[in-house]
Amino acid sequence: MYDATQWLVDRANIHDVVVGMLLYADTKRTEKIASDIFADQVFVDYTSMLGGEPYAISGPDQAKAWKETSVNFDAIQHTTFSPLIDLGQPSSDREQPSTATALVNTGATIVRKAAEGGPVLQTGGRYELELIRTANSGNPWRISKLKMDNVWLNGNPGVLPKKE
Repeated sequence: MYDATQWLVDRANIHDVVVGMLLYADTKRTEKIASDIFADQVFVDYTSMLGGEPYAISGPDQAKAWKETSVNFDAIQHTTFSPLIDLGQPSSDREQPSTATALVNTGATIVRKAAEGGPVLQTGGRYELELIRTANSGNPWRISKLKMDNVWLNGNPGVLPKKE
């Protein structure tokens, strides 16, 4: 049985994971991303903004990659708007879900004062997230797939580090 109380707890927990992903990235708390946000394995797709190919990576390694990238920036701030969480509806004839999705509007302002061509890049778009329920105590939800759909960009793309 999947009752309304558990459904509300799941939605709140998923909301915290979604918001925490970008807040922890901005505050350079990547150890929290590794332990509380990402699943053991994460499928990542930033092709709409950065090109390249989607890839699978361990959650801790993706958190480490974000940390290594963030040292290049003088400031970064993401905003998270209106996460639309889908885990179905509660029902007496339904088991507790093991997966969920979230569609999240987001924006970012990134500052790198030494960037040639100007110090600021602003972007807006959305994340398509897939989450899995884990056996972790506390909040059991973790992001297993993250796809960024970039909608607009303003400023200097040269603020981002160049791929090698």
